[in-house]
Amino acid sequence: MRKTATFLSLLTILVICLGLVGCNLTAGNKIDDVSLQQTIVVQTVDALKTQIAVNSTPAAPMIATNTPQMLPTGTATATVVSVATSTPKPTYRVGNVIDVTYPDNTVVKPGASFTKKWKLTNTGTGTWSPSFKLVFVSGDAMSGPASKMIGLAVPPGQSIDVSVDLVAPSTPKTYQGKWMMQTDSGDNFGIGEDSSGSFWVKVIVQEDFAITNAVLTTSATAATEPCASSSITVTANVTSKSAGTATYYFVTSLGNSPTYSLAFTAAGTMTTSAYTFAVPASQDVTISFYNDYPNHQGFGSTTVTVVCTP
Repeated sequence: MRKTATFLSLLTILVICLGLVGCNLTAGNKIDDVSLQQTIVVQTVDALKTQIAVNSTPAAPMIATNTPQMLPTGTATATVVSVATSTPKPTYRVGNVIDVTYPDNTVVKPGASFTKKWKLTNTGTGTWSPSFKLVFVSGDAMSGPASKMIGLAVPPGQSIDVSVDLVAPSTPKTYQGKWMMQTDSGDNFGIGEDSSGSFWVKVIVQEDFAITNAVLTTSATAATEPCASSSITVTANVTSKSAGTATYYFVTSLGNSPTYSLAFTAAGTMTTSAYTFAVPASQDVTISFYNDYPNHQGFGSTTVTVVCTP
């Protein structure tokens, strides 16, 4: 609209100027005056064009601006995310150790040969090669080898039976030998999270449990006692060749005693509890000790004469 109005104004001025020029020509004005008037008209037109050009320059567009809004303020709450971490498995590790033979505290005779066997599971990430070894690391070797190759490949998650031949020492006591696995490069590994633990064989060396002797001790009531009050009391000193629990009873000509037990913590001699029984009349009473377990054998027969008043 603005450009149109300016153009109309220019057109109007031109018409007026042309009219004036025409009038001057009619009136017989000089040629110089006419030229001057034409020059003025041209200058006027140029001035108007310039003005139109200026006025027609597009205005800079209006850019809408957004005023930032103030958001409600509050206390920021930090959310802690717990990230589960896990310790990577060792390349080589032993797990799920099972005693196939000779579990802990098995009793073996002094000097006896025996074979200890374990079932071991590969709980690491690497495969055990056939040249991996079972190696003795500490404790009581019991004449076992320093090392022994396993002879089979064992992938992760698989198991293998490994064994060593041992000989029990001659002195009775408890013995324990510790063992581990060993890689081709000579690195030991075993049980536990970091595979640094050993597994073991643990035995009690002692003679086979047996009763070797029983010696009786008896006492009878005085001969002046009436027979209704007469009795015999008997004990036995029992010898065992090793630790164990024996069962026994006393055998008499008047009947057997109840069954009792006697616990030995080591080889040696122990005294039984006293057993007392009535003797109803004057007579000879025979007494012996019978070991029901482990021997199934009688010891120490003796005869006691009882004299009482009817």
